[in-house]
Amino acid sequence: MTQPQKSEMQQALHRQNLMLDRYKKSKFLIIEDSAEARGMLRGMLKDLSAVDIDLATNGEDAIEHLSRHSYDVVLCDYNLGKGKDGQQILEEGRYSGFLKNSTIFIMVTAETSLEMVMGALEYQPDSYISKPFTRNELKTRLERTMHVKVDYNSIESAFQVKNYQKTILLCEEKIRKDKRGAMRAHRIRAECFMAIEEFEKALKVYTAISRERGLPWAKIGKGKALFNLERHPEAEEIFQELIVEQPNVIESYDWLARILMAGTKYKAAQATLMEATIRSPKAVLRQMELARLAMFNNSYLVAEKAFRKAIVLGSHSCYNSPENYLQYVRSLLVKIDGSKSKLSSGAFQEARLFLKRMRKEFSKDPIVLVRSTWLESLVCGSYGALDERGELLKKATGLYHEFEEKQRISYADEYVQTLCSQGLMAEAEQFTTEFAAEFDHSLLNERLLQRLECGKERLVAEKISEEAINLYSRGAVVEAYAKFSDAASKRGASPSILIRAVSTCLELAEKRHLNTEEWRTNCQIFLTRLSGLDEYDHRYQQYEELKQRYSAL
Repeated sequence: MTQPQKSEMQQALHRQNLMLDRYKKSKFLIIEDSAEARGMLRGMLKDLSAVDIDLATNGEDAIEHLSRHSYDVVLCDYNLGKGKDGQQILEEGRYSGFLKNSTIFIMVTAETSLEMVMGALEYQPDSYISKPFTRNELKTRLERTMHVKVDYNSIESAFQVKNYQKTILLCEEKIRKDKRGAMRAHRIRAECFMAIEEFEKALKVYTAISRERGLPWAKIGKGKALFNLERHPEAEEIFQELIVEQPNVIESYDWLARILMAGTKYKAAQATLMEATIRSPKAVLRQMELARLAMFNNSYLVAEKAFRKAIVLGSHSCYNSPENYLQYVRSLLVKIDGSKSKLSSGAFQEARLFLKRMRKEFSKDPIVLVRSTWLESLVCGSYGALDERGELLKKATGLYHEFEEKQRISYADEYVQTLCSQGLMAEAEQFTTEFAAEFDHSLLNERLLQRLECGKERLVAEKISEEAINLYSRGAVVEAYAKFSDAASKRGASPSILIRAVSTCLELAEKRHLNTEEWRTNCQIFLTRLSGLDEYDHRYQQYEELKQRYSAL
Protein backbone atom coordinates (compact mmCIF):
# COMPACT_ATOMS: atom_id res chain seq x y z
CA MET A 1 0.00 0.00 0.00
CA THR A 2 1.38 3.45 -0.93
CA GLN A 3 2.47 5.61 2.00
CA PRO A 4 0.56 8.93 2.23
CA GLN A 5 2.67 11.95 1.27
CA LYS A 6 3.85 14.02 4.23
CA SER A 7 2.56 17.54 4.57
CA GLU A 8 4.95 20.50 4.43
CA MET A 9 4.60 20.86 8.20
CA GLN A 10 5.46 17.21 8.76
CA GLN A 11 8.48 17.51 6.44
CA ALA A 12 9.69 20.62 8.27
CA LEU A 13 9.27 18.85 11.62
CA HIS A 14 11.21 15.87 10.31
CA ARG A 15 14.07 18.13 9.14
CA GLN A 16 14.07 19.88 12.51
CA ASN A 17 14.28 16.58 14.40
CA LEU A 18 17.16 15.46 12.17
CA MET A 19 18.99 18.70 12.87
CA LEU A 20 18.41 18.43 16.65
CA ASP A 21 19.82 14.91 16.51
CA ARG A 22 22.83 16.21 14.55
CA TYR A 23 23.54 18.87 17.20
CA LYS A 24 23.33 16.23 19.95
CA LYS A 25 25.75 13.87 18.17
CA SER A 26 28.27 16.49 17.01
CA LYS A 27 31.45 17.37 18.90
CA PHE A 28 32.05 21.15 19.06
CA LEU A 29 35.15 23.23 19.82
CA ILE A 30 34.86 26.92 20.71
CA ILE A 31 38.12 28.90 20.40
CA GLU A 32 37.69 32.31 22.04
CA ASP A 33 39.94 34.35 24.36
CA SER A 34 37.08 36.29 25.96
CA ALA A 35 35.42 34.41 28.84
CA GLU A 36 32.17 36.33 28.31
CA ALA A 37 32.08 35.54 24.58
CA ARG A 38 32.96 31.88 25.25
CA GLY A 39 30.10 31.57 27.69
CA MET A 40 27.66 33.29 25.35
CA LEU A 41 28.60 31.07 22.40
CA ARG A 42 28.44 27.94 24.55
CA GLY A 43 24.97 28.97 25.72
CA MET A 44 23.78 29.44 22.13
CA LEU A 45 25.00 25.97 21.18
CA LYS A 46 23.31 24.40 24.21
CA ASP A 47 20.05 26.13 23.26
CA LEU A 48 20.41 24.42 19.86
CA SER A 49 20.69 21.02 21.69
CA ALA A 50 24.49 20.68 21.45
CA VAL A 51 25.90 18.56 24.28
CA ASP A 52 29.58 17.82 23.62
CA ILE A 53 31.30 21.24 23.71
CA ASP A 54 35.03 21.86 24.38
CA LEU A 55 36.54 25.28 25.06
CA ALA A 56 39.97 26.69 24.09
CA THR A 57 41.19 30.10 25.25
CA ASN A 58 44.10 30.70 22.84
CA GLY A 59 45.90 29.38 19.79
CA GLU A 60 48.19 26.92 21.55
CA ASP A 61 45.29 25.56 23.58
CA ALA A 62 43.28 25.19 20.37
CA ILE A 63 46.00 23.21 18.56
CA GLU A 64 46.34 20.97 21.63
CA HIS A 65 42.59 20.22 21.50
CA LEU A 66 42.62 19.64 17.73
CA SER A 67 45.57 17.24 18.02
CA ARG A 68 43.78 15.12 20.63
CA HIS A 69 40.19 15.06 19.43
CA SER A 70 38.22 14.79 16.21
CA TYR A 71 35.73 17.66 15.99
CA ASP A 72 32.66 17.98 13.83
CA VAL A 73 32.38 21.77 14.25
CA VAL A 74 35.01 24.40 15.19
CA LEU A 75 33.92 27.96 15.98
CA CYS A 76 37.08 30.05 16.09
CA ASP A 77 37.46 33.74 16.90
CA TYR A 78 39.86 35.48 14.52
CA ASN A 79 41.58 37.74 17.06
CA LEU A 80 42.85 35.75 20.04
CA GLY A 81 45.27 38.26 21.55
CA LYS A 82 48.90 37.15 21.85
CA GLY A 83 49.99 34.09 19.92
CA LYS A 84 48.23 32.39 17.02
CA ASP A 85 45.20 34.03 15.45
CA GLY A 86 42.24 32.24 13.89
CA GLN A 87 43.80 32.19 10.44
CA GLN A 88 46.97 30.55 11.78
CA ILE A 89 44.93 27.91 13.65
CA LEU A 90 43.06 27.04 10.45
CA GLU A 91 46.37 27.04 8.56
CA GLU A 92 48.08 24.70 11.04
CA GLY A 93 45.02 22.49 11.42
CA ARG A 94 44.98 21.88 7.67
CA TYR A 95 48.78 21.55 7.42
CA SER A 96 49.02 18.98 10.23
CA GLY A 97 45.88 17.04 9.27
CA PHE A 98 44.14 17.81 12.57
CA LEU A 99 41.15 19.19 10.65
CA LYS A 100 39.32 16.59 8.58
CA ASN A 101 37.56 17.45 5.32
CA SER A 102 34.29 16.73 7.12
CA THR A 103 35.03 19.21 9.94
CA ILE A 104 33.10 22.47 9.74
CA PHE A 105 35.37 25.44 10.51
CA ILE A 106 33.58 28.74 11.04
CA MET A 107 35.60 31.92 11.58
CA VAL A 108 34.09 34.32 14.10
CA THR A 109 35.26 37.91 13.92
CA ALA A 110 34.52 41.45 15.02
CA GLU A 111 37.09 42.81 12.57
CA THR A 112 36.11 44.00 9.10
CA SER A 113 39.48 45.19 7.77
CA LEU A 114 40.33 44.12 4.23
CA GLU A 115 43.59 42.56 5.48
CA MET A 116 41.69 40.32 7.91
CA VAL A 117 38.95 39.35 5.47
CA MET A 118 41.38 38.57 2.64
CA GLY A 119 43.71 36.66 4.98
CA ALA A 120 40.90 34.58 6.47
CA LEU A 121 39.30 33.79 3.11
CA GLU A 122 42.62 32.69 1.59
CA TYR A 123 42.54 29.57 3.79
CA GLN A 124 38.86 29.00 2.93
CA PRO A 125 36.97 28.37 6.17
CA ASP A 126 33.61 26.74 5.58
CA SER A 127 31.96 29.98 6.63
CA TYR A 128 32.48 33.05 8.76
CA ILE A 129 30.17 35.09 10.94
CA SER A 130 30.61 38.67 12.13
CA LYS A 131 30.09 39.78 15.73
CA PRO A 132 27.65 40.59 17.15
CA PHE A 133 25.27 37.86 16.01
CA THR A 134 22.09 36.26 17.35
CA ARG A 135 21.39 32.63 18.08
CA ASN A 136 19.21 32.41 14.96
CA GLU A 137 21.97 33.86 12.79
CA LEU A 138 24.40 31.27 14.19
CA LYS A 139 21.77 28.52 13.68
CA THR A 140 21.25 29.53 10.04
CA ARG A 141 25.01 29.59 9.35
CA LEU A 142 25.62 26.26 11.09
CA GLU A 143 22.74 24.41 9.48
CA ARG A 144 23.61 25.62 6.01
CA THR A 145 27.19 24.31 6.30
CA MET A 146 26.11 21.15 8.15
CA HIS A 147 23.68 20.29 5.36
CA VAL A 148 26.46 20.51 2.74
CA LYS A 149 28.91 18.50 4.86
CA VAL A 150 26.39 15.72 5.55
CA ASP A 151 25.29 15.68 1.93
CA TYR A 152 28.89 15.28 0.77
CA ASN A 153 30.19 13.17 3.65
CA SER A 154 30.94 10.01 1.65
CA ILE A 155 32.57 12.03 -1.16
CA GLU A 156 34.72 14.07 1.25
CA SER A 157 35.75 10.93 3.17
CA ALA A 158 36.96 9.19 0.00
CA PHE A 159 38.74 12.36 -1.15
CA GLN A 160 40.50 12.79 2.22
CA VAL A 161 42.09 9.33 2.03
CA LYS A 162 43.09 10.05 -1.61
CA ASN A 163 40.87 7.34 -3.07
CA TYR A 164 40.38 9.48 -6.15
CA GLN A 165 38.75 6.85 -8.40
CA LYS A 166 36.07 6.15 -5.79
CA THR A 167 35.60 9.90 -5.26
CA ILE A 168 35.08 10.41 -9.01
CA LEU A 169 32.43 7.65 -9.12
CA LEU A 170 30.61 9.12 -6.11
CA CYS A 171 30.70 12.59 -7.67
CA GLU A 172 29.31 11.27 -10.97
CA GLU A 173 26.50 9.52 -9.08
CA LYS A 174 25.74 12.78 -7.27
CA ILE A 175 25.69 14.73 -10.54
CA ARG A 176 23.27 12.21 -12.14
CA LYS A 177 20.84 12.62 -9.25
CA ASP A 178 21.07 16.41 -9.05
CA LYS A 179 22.39 17.91 -12.28
CA ARG A 180 21.69 21.55 -11.35
CA GLY A 181 22.60 21.46 -7.65
CA ALA A 182 25.78 19.36 -7.68
CA MET A 183 28.32 22.09 -8.46
CA ARG A 184 30.47 21.00 -5.52
CA ALA A 185 30.57 17.48 -6.99
CA HIS A 186 31.77 18.89 -10.33
CA ARG A 187 34.52 20.77 -8.53
CA ILE A 188 35.71 17.80 -6.45
CA ARG A 189 35.63 15.54 -9.51
CA ALA A 190 37.83 17.99 -11.43
CA GLU A 191 40.24 18.19 -8.47
CA CYS A 192 40.50 14.39 -8.54
CA PHE A 193 41.40 14.46 -12.24
CA MET A 194 44.11 17.02 -11.44
CA ALA A 195 45.42 14.86 -8.58
CA ILE A 196 45.79 11.78 -10.82
CA GLU A 197 47.25 13.96 -13.61
CA GLU A 198 44.41 13.42 -16.06
CA PHE A 199 44.65 17.07 -17.03
CA GLU A 200 42.64 16.82 -20.26
CA LYS A 201 39.63 15.44 -18.35
CA ALA A 202 40.00 18.14 -15.71
CA LEU A 203 40.22 20.80 -18.42
CA LYS A 204 36.99 19.51 -19.98
CA VAL A 205 35.12 19.84 -16.65
CA TYR A 206 36.54 23.28 -15.81
CA THR A 207 35.88 24.59 -19.35
CA ALA A 208 32.23 23.47 -19.28
CA ILE A 209 31.60 25.07 -15.87
CA SER A 210 33.42 28.32 -16.66
CA ARG A 211 31.52 28.62 -19.97
CA GLU A 212 28.14 27.93 -18.33
CA ARG A 213 28.54 29.73 -14.99
CA GLY A 214 31.71 31.82 -15.23
CA LEU A 215 32.70 30.82 -11.68
CA PRO A 216 36.20 31.98 -10.58
CA TRP A 217 37.19 28.53 -9.25
CA ALA A 218 36.37 26.98 -12.61
CA LYS A 219 38.43 29.57 -14.49
CA ILE A 220 41.34 29.06 -12.07
CA GLY A 221 41.04 25.29 -12.54
CA LYS A 222 41.05 25.72 -16.31
CA GLY A 223 44.21 27.83 -16.08
CA LYS A 224 45.91 25.26 -13.83
CA ALA A 225 45.01 22.42 -16.20
CA LEU A 226 46.36 24.37 -19.18
CA PHE A 227 49.57 25.10 -17.29
CA ASN A 228 50.07 21.41 -16.51
CA LEU A 229 49.44 20.63 -20.18
CA GLU A 230 52.25 23.14 -20.95
CA ARG A 231 49.84 25.43 -22.79
CA HIS A 232 51.34 28.41 -20.99
CA PRO A 233 50.18 31.31 -23.22
CA GLU A 234 46.53 30.21 -22.88
CA ALA A 235 46.90 29.77 -19.13
CA GLU A 236 48.54 33.19 -18.79
CA GLU A 237 45.70 34.82 -20.71
CA ILE A 238 43.10 33.27 -18.38
CA PHE A 239 44.81 34.49 -15.21
CA GLN A 240 45.44 37.95 -16.66
CA GLU A 241 41.72 38.22 -17.45
CA LEU A 242 40.73 36.95 -14.00
CA ILE A 243 42.91 39.54 -12.28
CA VAL A 244 41.24 42.32 -14.28
CA GLU A 245 37.72 40.95 -13.71
CA GLN A 246 38.11 39.96 -10.04
CA PRO A 247 41.28 41.48 -8.58
CA ASN A 248 40.61 40.06 -5.11
CA VAL A 249 40.74 36.42 -6.23
CA ILE A 250 44.31 36.16 -4.99
CA GLU A 251 45.06 32.62 -6.19
CA SER A 252 45.11 34.00 -9.75
CA TYR A 253 48.23 36.06 -8.92
CA ASP A 254 50.07 32.99 -7.60
CA TRP A 255 49.41 31.02 -10.76
CA LEU A 256 50.23 33.93 -13.04
CA ALA A 257 53.55 34.34 -11.22
CA ARG A 258 54.26 30.61 -11.64
CA ILE A 259 53.59 30.83 -15.38
CA LEU A 260 55.79 33.93 -15.72
CA MET A 261 58.64 32.16 -13.88
CA ALA A 262 58.27 29.15 -16.17
CA GLY A 263 58.85 31.60 -19.03
CA THR A 264 61.87 33.13 -17.20
CA LYS A 265 59.99 36.44 -16.78
CA TYR A 266 61.26 36.76 -13.23
CA LYS A 267 60.80 40.50 -12.78
CA ALA A 268 57.20 40.33 -14.01
CA ALA A 269 56.55 37.40 -11.66
CA GLN A 270 57.94 39.44 -8.78
CA ALA A 271 55.69 42.39 -9.63
CA THR A 272 52.68 40.03 -9.72
CA LEU A 273 53.44 38.61 -6.27
CA MET A 274 54.03 42.10 -4.90
CA GLU A 275 50.54 43.10 -6.03
CA ALA A 276 49.11 39.97 -4.39
CA THR A 277 50.84 40.70 -1.06
CA ILE A 278 49.48 44.25 -1.11
CA ARG A 279 45.93 42.92 -1.50
CA SER A 280 46.37 40.05 0.97
CA PRO A 281 49.43 40.67 3.18
CA LYS A 282 48.85 37.91 5.76
CA ALA A 283 49.64 34.86 3.62
CA VAL A 284 53.03 33.75 4.96
CA LEU A 285 53.80 31.30 2.12
CA ARG A 286 53.31 34.00 -0.49
CA GLN A 287 55.55 36.42 1.42
CA MET A 288 58.23 33.70 1.49
CA GLU A 289 57.88 33.03 -2.23
CA LEU A 290 58.11 36.75 -3.03
CA ALA A 291 61.17 37.10 -0.81
CA ARG A 292 62.99 34.17 -2.45
CA LEU A 293 62.18 35.45 -5.94
CA ALA A 294 63.32 38.98 -5.02
CA MET A 295 66.65 37.62 -3.74
CA PHE A 296 67.08 35.77 -7.03
CA ASN A 297 66.38 39.05 -8.86
CA ASN A 298 68.88 40.92 -6.62
CA SER A 299 65.90 43.01 -5.50
CA TYR A 300 67.23 43.21 -1.96
CA LEU A 301 64.88 45.81 -0.50
CA VAL A 302 61.81 43.86 -1.66
CA ALA A 303 63.36 40.67 -0.27
CA GLU A 304 64.16 42.41 3.00
CA LYS A 305 60.58 43.59 3.52
CA ALA A 306 59.04 40.27 2.46
CA PHE A 307 61.33 38.13 4.65
CA ARG A 308 60.68 40.42 7.62
CA LYS A 309 56.93 40.10 7.06
CA ALA A 310 57.30 36.33 6.76
CA ILE A 311 59.16 36.25 10.10
CA VAL A 312 56.42 38.26 11.81
CA LEU A 313 53.59 36.19 10.28
CA GLY A 314 55.44 32.93 10.84
CA SER A 315 56.29 33.53 14.50
CA HIS A 316 53.11 31.72 15.60
CA SER A 317 52.66 29.68 12.44
CA CYS A 318 53.45 26.13 11.36
CA TYR A 319 55.59 27.75 8.65
CA ASN A 320 58.00 29.35 11.12
CA SER A 321 61.43 28.71 9.60
CA PRO A 322 65.06 29.61 10.43
CA GLU A 323 65.60 30.07 6.67
CA ASN A 324 63.48 33.24 6.81
CA TYR A 325 65.82 34.72 9.42
CA LEU A 326 68.97 33.72 7.56
CA GLN A 327 67.76 35.11 4.24
CA TYR A 328 66.48 38.29 5.89
CA VAL A 329 69.96 38.96 7.24
CA ARG A 330 71.50 38.17 3.84
CA SER A 331 69.19 40.75 2.27
CA LEU A 332 70.56 43.31 4.75
CA LEU A 333 74.19 42.53 3.93
CA VAL A 334 74.13 44.67 0.79
CA LYS A 335 73.73 47.75 3.03
CA ILE A 336 76.53 46.86 5.45
CA ASP A 337 80.03 48.17 4.78
CA GLY A 338 82.92 49.68 6.69
CA SER A 339 81.74 53.27 6.16
CA LYS A 340 79.83 53.26 9.49
CA SER A 341 77.15 55.35 7.77
CA LYS A 342 73.68 55.57 9.28
CA LEU A 343 72.39 53.10 6.69
CA SER A 344 75.22 50.65 7.32
CA SER A 345 75.07 50.92 11.12
CA GLY A 346 71.30 50.46 11.16
CA ALA A 347 71.47 47.35 8.99
CA PHE A 348 74.36 46.00 11.10
CA GLN A 349 72.38 46.36 14.35
CA GLU A 350 69.24 44.93 12.76
CA ALA A 351 71.10 41.90 11.39
CA ARG A 352 72.64 41.04 14.76
CA LEU A 353 69.34 41.51 16.57
CA PHE A 354 67.54 39.06 14.27
CA LEU A 355 70.35 36.52 14.44
CA LYS A 356 70.08 36.65 18.22
CA ARG A 357 66.31 36.20 18.01
CA MET A 358 66.79 33.31 15.60
CA ARG A 359 69.13 31.47 17.96
CA LYS A 360 66.65 31.92 20.79
CA GLU A 361 63.70 30.80 18.65
CA PHE A 362 65.48 27.65 17.42
CA SER A 363 67.76 27.07 20.41
CA LYS A 364 67.50 23.27 20.21
CA ASP A 365 68.82 23.08 16.64
CA PRO A 366 72.67 22.88 16.49
CA ILE A 367 72.65 23.54 12.73
CA VAL A 368 70.90 26.88 13.30
CA LEU A 369 73.61 27.85 15.81
CA VAL A 370 76.41 27.11 13.32
CA ARG A 371 74.76 28.77 10.31
CA SER A 372 73.69 31.88 12.23
CA THR A 373 77.18 32.25 13.71
CA TRP A 374 78.80 31.92 10.28
CA LEU A 375 76.43 34.58 8.99
CA GLU A 376 77.11 36.85 11.95
CA SER A 377 80.83 36.57 11.29
CA LEU A 378 80.13 37.75 7.72
CA VAL A 379 78.02 40.66 9.05
CA CYS A 380 80.85 41.69 11.41
CA GLY A 381 83.47 41.31 8.69
CA SER A 382 81.48 43.48 6.27
CA TYR A 383 81.11 46.15 8.96
CA GLY A 384 84.81 46.09 9.80
CA ALA A 385 84.51 44.44 13.24
CA LEU A 386 87.33 42.02 12.43
CA ASP A 387 88.11 40.83 15.97
CA GLU A 388 84.51 39.77 16.52
CA ARG A 389 84.46 38.20 13.08
CA GLY A 390 87.44 36.02 13.98
CA GLU A 391 85.92 34.85 17.26
CA LEU A 392 82.58 34.01 15.68
CA LEU A 393 84.15 32.18 12.75
CA LYS A 394 86.34 30.13 15.07
CA LYS A 395 83.36 29.17 17.23
CA ALA A 396 81.14 28.16 14.28
CA THR A 397 83.93 26.25 12.53
CA GLY A 398 84.63 24.24 15.66
CA LEU A 399 80.97 23.30 15.96
CA TYR A 400 80.80 22.43 12.25
CA HIS A 401 83.64 19.92 12.58
CA GLU A 402 81.63 18.16 15.32
CA PHE A 403 78.79 17.48 12.87
CA GLU A 404 78.06 14.04 11.49
CA GLU A 405 79.39 13.26 8.02
CA LYS A 406 76.04 13.93 6.30
CA GLN A 407 75.72 17.38 7.88
CA ARG A 408 79.31 18.31 7.10
CA ILE A 409 78.67 17.49 3.44
CA SER A 410 75.35 19.40 3.42
CA TYR A 411 76.87 22.65 4.75
CA ALA A 412 80.35 22.55 3.18
CA ASP A 413 79.31 24.88 0.37
CA GLU A 414 77.88 27.42 2.80
CA TYR A 415 81.10 27.33 4.85
CA VAL A 416 83.32 27.94 1.82
CA GLN A 417 81.01 30.69 0.64
CA THR A 418 81.27 32.36 4.06
CA LEU A 419 85.07 32.24 3.96
CA CYS A 420 85.31 33.49 0.38
CA SER A 421 82.86 36.33 1.04
CA GLN A 422 85.24 37.62 3.70
CA GLY A 423 88.36 37.27 1.59
CA LEU A 424 89.73 34.43 3.73
CA MET A 425 91.01 32.59 0.70
CA ALA A 426 93.82 30.64 2.39
CA GLU A 427 91.37 29.13 4.88
CA ALA A 428 88.87 28.39 2.08
CA GLU A 429 91.55 26.69 -0.05
CA GLN A 430 92.76 24.58 2.85
CA PHE A 431 89.23 23.44 3.70
CA THR A 432 88.42 22.65 0.04
CA THR A 433 91.58 20.55 -0.33
CA GLU A 434 90.93 18.61 2.89
CA PHE A 435 87.26 18.12 2.04
CA ALA A 436 88.09 16.73 -1.43
CA ALA A 437 90.56 14.30 0.13
CA GLU A 438 87.98 13.09 2.67
CA PHE A 439 84.78 12.98 0.59
CA ASP A 440 84.32 11.67 -2.94
CA HIS A 441 81.66 14.13 -4.14
CA SER A 442 82.82 15.32 -7.54
CA LEU A 443 79.96 17.79 -8.20
CA LEU A 444 80.22 19.36 -4.75
CA ASN A 445 84.01 19.54 -4.96
CA GLU A 446 83.69 21.25 -8.35
CA ARG A 447 81.25 23.78 -6.87
CA LEU A 448 83.67 24.51 -4.01
CA LEU A 449 86.44 25.19 -6.52
CA GLN A 450 84.14 27.56 -8.40
CA ARG A 451 83.46 29.38 -5.13
CA LEU A 452 87.21 29.77 -4.69
CA GLU A 453 87.67 31.23 -8.17
CA CYS A 454 84.82 33.73 -7.73
CA GLY A 455 86.14 34.66 -4.29
CA LYS A 456 89.61 35.32 -5.65
CA GLU A 457 88.27 37.55 -8.43
CA ARG A 458 86.09 39.51 -6.01
CA LEU A 459 89.03 39.92 -3.61
CA VAL A 460 91.25 41.25 -6.41
CA ALA A 461 88.54 43.72 -7.45
CA GLU A 462 88.08 44.93 -3.87
CA LYS A 463 91.84 45.38 -3.29
CA ILE A 464 92.24 47.40 -6.48
CA SER A 465 89.18 49.45 -5.49
CA GLU A 466 90.76 50.24 -2.10
CA GLU A 467 93.93 51.43 -3.86
CA ALA A 468 91.76 53.61 -6.11
CA ILE A 469 89.99 55.15 -3.11
CA ASN A 470 93.35 56.02 -1.53
CA LEU A 471 94.56 57.63 -4.76
CA TYR A 472 91.33 59.59 -5.10
CA SER A 473 91.52 60.85 -1.51
CA ARG A 474 94.99 62.26 -2.32
CA GLY A 475 93.60 64.11 -5.36
CA ALA A 476 95.14 61.77 -7.96
CA VAL A 477 91.86 61.50 -9.88
CA VAL A 478 93.27 60.23 -13.20
CA GLU A 479 95.33 57.53 -11.46
CA ALA A 480 92.34 56.63 -9.27
CA TYR A 481 90.17 56.28 -12.34
CA ALA A 482 92.67 53.86 -13.92
CA LYS A 483 92.47 51.70 -10.78
CA PHE A 484 88.65 51.92 -10.58
CA SER A 485 88.46 50.96 -14.24
CA ASP A 486 90.70 47.96 -13.60
CA ALA A 487 88.61 46.89 -10.59
CA ALA A 488 85.36 47.31 -12.51
CA SER A 489 86.61 45.08 -15.32
CA LYS A 490 86.92 42.10 -12.96
CA ARG A 491 84.13 39.51 -12.93
CA GLY A 492 83.70 39.87 -9.18
CA ALA A 493 83.18 43.64 -9.29
CA SER A 494 80.24 44.70 -7.14
CA PRO A 495 77.73 47.44 -8.08
CA SER A 496 79.45 49.69 -5.51
CA ILE A 497 82.77 49.38 -7.36
CA LEU A 498 81.07 50.09 -10.70
CA ILE A 499 79.35 53.17 -9.23
CA ARG A 500 82.72 54.52 -7.99
CA ALA A 501 84.22 53.88 -11.43
CA VAL A 502 81.41 55.76 -13.20
CA SER A 503 81.50 58.59 -10.69
CA THR A 504 85.25 59.10 -11.10
CA CYS A 505 85.02 58.76 -14.88
CA LEU A 506 82.27 61.40 -14.98
CA GLU A 507 84.29 63.75 -12.79
CA LEU A 508 87.05 63.60 -15.37
CA ALA A 509 84.71 63.84 -18.36
CA GLU A 510 82.99 66.89 -16.87
CA LYS A 511 86.28 68.81 -17.00
CA ARG A 512 86.34 70.57 -20.36
CA HIS A 513 89.95 69.82 -21.18
CA LEU A 514 89.40 66.10 -20.37
CA ASN A 515 85.99 65.68 -22.05
CA THR A 516 87.17 63.22 -24.66
CA GLU A 517 85.46 60.40 -26.51
CA GLU A 518 87.45 57.88 -24.44
CA TRP A 519 86.05 59.09 -21.10
CA ARG A 520 82.48 59.26 -22.43
CA THR A 521 82.74 55.75 -23.91
CA ASN A 522 84.07 54.33 -20.66
CA CYS A 523 81.24 56.00 -18.72
CA GLN A 524 78.72 54.38 -21.04
CA ILE A 525 80.32 50.93 -20.63
CA PHE A 526 80.12 51.09 -16.82
CA LEU A 527 76.58 52.50 -16.85
CA THR A 528 75.50 49.67 -19.15
CA ARG A 529 76.91 47.14 -16.69
CA LEU A 530 74.95 48.89 -13.92
CA SER A 531 71.69 48.86 -15.90
CA GLY A 532 70.69 45.58 -14.28
CA LEU A 533 70.69 47.20 -10.84
CA ASP A 534 67.31 46.66 -9.24
CA GLU A 535 65.10 49.73 -8.88
CA TYR A 536 64.57 48.85 -5.20
CA ASP A 537 68.31 48.70 -4.48
CA HIS A 538 69.48 51.39 -2.05
CA ARG A 539 72.12 52.40 -4.66
CA TYR A 540 69.62 52.83 -7.47
CA GLN A 541 69.18 56.55 -6.80
CA GLN A 542 72.96 57.02 -7.21
CA TYR A 543 72.79 55.15 -10.50
CA GLU A 544 69.96 57.40 -11.75
CA GLU A 545 71.91 60.55 -10.77
CA LEU A 546 74.99 59.26 -12.60
CA LYS A 547 72.90 58.62 -15.72
CA GLN A 548 71.61 62.20 -15.59
CA ARG A 549 75.15 63.54 -15.26
CA TYR A 550 76.22 61.41 -18.21
CA SER A 551 73.30 62.71 -20.32
CA ALA A 552 74.38 66.28 -19.55
CA LEU A 553 77.74 65.63 -21.23
